[in-house]
Amino acid sequence: MIRCLILICGLLLLISTTSSVAGTLKNRGDGTVLDQTTGLIWQQGDSGRMPWLEAVRYCNQLDLANSRGWRLPFKDELKSLVAVIGSGDQLKRKAFPEVQAEVYWSLSREDQQPDQVWGVSFADGREYLFDRNNFNFPARCMIETPEAVYLPLLNKWKNAWSRQDVDAYLACYGKQFKPEGHLSRDEWAKQRRARISRPKSIALTISDIKVVSEQGNRAEVRFRQAYKASNYADQVMKVLTLGLERGELVIVGERTISKIK
Repeated sequence: MIRCLILICGLLLLISTTSSVAGTLKNRGDGTVLDQTTGLIWQQGDSGRMPWLEAVRYCNQLDLANSRGWRLPFKDELKSLVAVIGSGDQLKRKAFPEVQAEVYWSLSREDQQPDQVWGVSFADGREYLFDRNNFNFPARCMIETPEAVYLPLLNKWKNAWSRQDVDAYLACYGKQFKPEGHLSRDEWAKQRRARISRPKSIALTISDIKVVSEQGNRAEVRFRQAYKASNYADQVMKVLTLGLERGELVIVGERTISKIK
């Protein structure tokens, strides 16, 4: 249930939270590439030029990397890839050796004009409307990992902490969030503000991200957290409980389950 409710929210955050560094891409060695920021797995090749409806069928029928369920990406998902690999003369081809500086089909259509379909240009990074019956463009199919829908919030939280932007960090927590221990919400926020502001610098990374449960409008996500500040460093396994408040995904629970070092 929560996955369906927040899919749109996740798509809107993809571009703003995607790093411009191509190092977020991982070649999986099976004809696919994982974007570790968005959690989207991309077909490394493409379909070649074809009409839009054929591109939709091509992706729906694709059997690649022992996975079914491939689909044509929405335009915001394609734009998140442009944000990583660039466009035009700045196009980075390490992860996608055959990518061309041209338009790729998206699954997004105009509601009132069903024959008008959005394409995203890897020549200039922009989106354009095309009549689906009059143009042939390639398709680059994608599939989501279970974690994809939650990664925009996790990255927003991690980046705010790393930048020591306390207001943005605290904004990731919902009104229903209850701190561990005996602190009130206000006491916890005051403590976090002091601890985040105090170091000269903070570097935070999260890895091994896994959805461990989804029930109703709640999900639990487990990950390895590596924290390094000017005065302290540690690595822990952490679980965040995520939920919806007024249609926005927020953190409603947080606990450390083990210390690694």
